[in-house]
Amino acid sequence: LRGLDWVQARREGGRGQKHMLMTGAVFALAGPGTLYALSPYLWTNPLEFVTAWSVLARQQGPADELFQGWKGYSRNLPWHYIPTWIGISTPPVTLVLGVLGVIGVGVRSLRAPRAVLGNTDLRFGLLLAACLTLPVVVAATYGFTLYNNWRQVYFLHAPLCCLAALGLQWAGGNAPARAAVVSALVGLGVLVTGREMVRLHPHQHVYFNALVDRTTPEALRLSYVLDPWRVSCREGLDFLRRRYPATTVYVRNSWPVYRGWRTLPETDRARLRLVENDGAPDFRILCGTELQRRTNLSLENATYVRRVYNSALLTVTGLVTVPERKRSMVHRADSYQWITSGRLGSKAVFDTYTYSGGRMLGYARNGCTLPDTRPAFFVHIFPVDEEYLPAHRRRYGYDNRDFVFSEWGRWTDDKCWTTIVLPDYPIARIRTGQYVKARRIWESEVVWPAGEPEPASMRSH
Repeated sequence: LRGLDWVQARREGGRGQKHMLMTGAVFALAGPGTLYALSPYLWTNPLEFVTAWSVLARQQGPADELFQGWKGYSRNLPWHYIPTWIGISTPPVTLVLGVLGVIGVGVRSLRAPRAVLGNTDLRFGLLLAACLTLPVVVAATYGFTLYNNWRQVYFLHAPLCCLAALGLQWAGGNAPARAAVVSALVGLGVLVTGREMVRLHPHQHVYFNALVDRTTPEALRLSYVLDPWRVSCREGLDFLRRRYPATTVYVRNSWPVYRGWRTLPETDRARLRLVENDGAPDFRILCGTELQRRTNLSLENATYVRRVYNSALLTVTGLVTVPERKRSMVHRADSYQWITSGRLGSKAVFDTYTYSGGRMLGYARNGCTLPDTRPAFFVHIFPVDEEYLPAHRRRYGYDNRDFVFSEWGRWTDDKCWTTIVLPDYPIARIRTGQYVKARRIWESEVVWPAGEPEPASMRSH
């Protein structure tokens, strides 16, 4: 454009040519120079930009793309993927005025093509139209990998808004009455969209305009990606911490749930424990693509459902009744109160406990300090009959299960505790304690209660 200005200035007598050459040179150097300075990836080889372009354009992308009800790999998207997303997820005011801006620029340019170069506003409008349309054409032609709505090309929103401003200027015209009417309509449209954003809070990013079906139940959930960043899982965690303020709740772990859990206050993270499926979770939180992949999802049994436009965005489903839940031995050991509710086996630096119905030995200490946990623990297990021992342990007469607290232990306030799972064979007694090198710091003996059954869950653990 600076070159075109230079040509026109030359035709008009050469006035300002030197200034245009200088500013054009500055821009030509500053643009690529700034890109290079802010991109360490290019420092060793500026041509790596071409390699990055090719690699990112041809990456496979996720396999769970959802677009107009179609599911599959994001490399197989139709050419109208970006225009459709822009059309259905842009507020009507911006969309209508943007279209008016493009029409206005196009009509004025066709009427007086020679005047384009001398009209700064019109020339700027053509540049904006190019910035809006050319990336879409290149992406469709080159076959770029796109997924989870148009977030890879959100930069198109800037020229769209600028064209909307030109459209507003063109629609308002020079008549004050006409400008007032147009301004009132635009203000009303902004208020309507603003009200909808408030209603959607805190999920304003899940916005769709009236160009798509927003009333049929689950229509949007089964047609388009609603929450590409899956941030709605945080609301499910907030619901659980409000509903069970004094209870430790176990939630099925997943990546979006873990990211939301990381943002909670430390006290809430201590109450909301993330466990895998084999850890007997109390609740399952589904959001984002994990929820949308479930086409036969039943919401009747959900404890909590967050809907947007009559479609489920988040579900919290109870897997057990929290007050009466019967957790596995492993995760009940997360509680100091549960550890100390067992049968006291011995008292020492760490008190030891055994438990009815489980092959487990617990250790607990009230008033725990870091030095208490540093020495290694030894566990000598004496069976009822030495024939139960592995061959290499029979000459000692006991089995050995040494461990360190940092691998298995838990700590809260000034209380610390840990558990170990014992072998299957009948046990007569256990000698345990802590040691540093060859010196034992403390030791005690636990007589194992006879006739205790062993749950199958502990055998698998």
